[in-house]
Amino acid sequence: MRLTLSIRNTLLLLLVMILLLAILLNSVLGHLLVQHEVNEVFDAELAVSAKLIKGLLSDEDLEEDLPRIATVMNESLGRVQSDQPELESYERSRLIQIWRQDGSGLLFRSPGAPPHALAPLRKGFYHHRGNTEWMVYVTDLPGHNAWLMVGEYPHARNDIIRELGGIFGVSGVIALILCSLIALAAIEYGLSPLRQLGMLLRRRSVNNLQAVELKRTPRELQPVVSGLNDMFSRLQAGIGRERRFVADAAHELRTPLAVIKLQTQHLQNLQGDDLRQGLQQLELGSDRASQLVEKLLLLARMDDNDEDTTPHEPQDIAELCRRTLADLQWQADQAVVSLSFDAPDHLPALAIDPSLVEIALRNLIDNAIRYGGQGQEVETSLYQNGEHLCLSVRDHGDGVSDEDLSRLSERFYRAGRGGDSGTGLGLSIVSRVMESLHGEMRVRNHPHGGLEVTLCFPAV
Repeated sequence: MRLTLSIRNTLLLLLVMILLLAILLNSVLGHLLVQHEVNEVFDAELAVSAKLIKGLLSDEDLEEDLPRIATVMNESLGRVQSDQPELESYERSRLIQIWRQDGSGLLFRSPGAPPHALAPLRKGFYHHRGNTEWMVYVTDLPGHNAWLMVGEYPHARNDIIRELGGIFGVSGVIALILCSLIALAAIEYGLSPLRQLGMLLRRRSVNNLQAVELKRTPRELQPVVSGLNDMFSRLQAGIGRERRFVADAAHELRTPLAVIKLQTQHLQNLQGDDLRQGLQQLELGSDRASQLVEKLLLLARMDDNDEDTTPHEPQDIAELCRRTLADLQWQADQAVVSLSFDAPDHLPALAIDPSLVEIALRNLIDNAIRYGGQGQEVETSLYQNGEHLCLSVRDHGDGVSDEDLSRLSERFYRAGRGGDSGTGLGLSIVSRVMESLHGEMRVRNHPHGGLEVTLCFPAV
């Protein structure tokens, strides 16, 4: 079973480990520093004791002065008073030896000092380790041709170092506990927006797609909140489109389905030529309903693909238009309408989705054939206008009123043009295609009659 820690516990564990490491390093460095400083202080006292002895010694009476001086040094520097028991741990006695300069004999040693030399016969500090441990300072006595050795047992300095090390350890543990509590409080405060966000999302209902708002949003959490709000906005827009699609489909399909039902009921009482004509009307009604469903599905599919980030190969738009017009020639022949296409040579190729361009052109040609009138011409032209490649489709019908021009791209809007077989979705689909391609659709009544729709695609 894999153990997974929460962000809070992970951060707390990492901080405690970092604090523990820092306190351990501080304790070790503090212990080494204390040891160094304590040794320096005690070594300095040894050196001072040696200088005092040298200053008190006379040149003539070495044998008589040394016992007295040793007693005075032990009483003044080493022994504590009986009324000062708290200083007992710092009590220390001096070990004093005087050796001839050539090392041939011991001139003097204080009580407790060993009969052998405490240290080598040369100036400096020495630390003797063995069965017995002591610290020694050696200096010369030029007036007596001798070496003076002043030593002490290191119990006092070791006790001080241990006590200070214990203080460092206890203070480190206390500091670790206090810092851990402070770190826990800081983590709780820092993660409170994340906890608030989780609580808001858990309590949110399925239908609530409003933007998330926090009392305090840290910089690191802002991309998450922005991403969630953007997702909610897109979900809301998508659900809105689906609801509009369902409502529009239900509204628009109600009439043709009702007509088909009535025609079916009417056919039950017909015979002969009347039955044949009735079946033809039923077929036209079915075609209209099928066409409406097809365009509704196409519009819904385009609404679901707001952004097409797929790279496309450069397309020859003129050749694409020729193929599309050739495919629609049968529809023009049925409506007794002629199709024409005009495009200059050497137009730039566009890195664009060819299927979307074909959808837009098919809907424009379908509208122009439907409303252009029999015996008329549908003119299609492709040309470059500055940084845009423009595709224009013009019929020779009656056009529309100025009031209706601005509403032609609305869904299911019919401008009252001749014929009633349209769905009111053709120009809506074209407008949606141009939004997806970051282009522009322009609609106007041509000065010489008819309606002209121009699609402008970015050429760069």
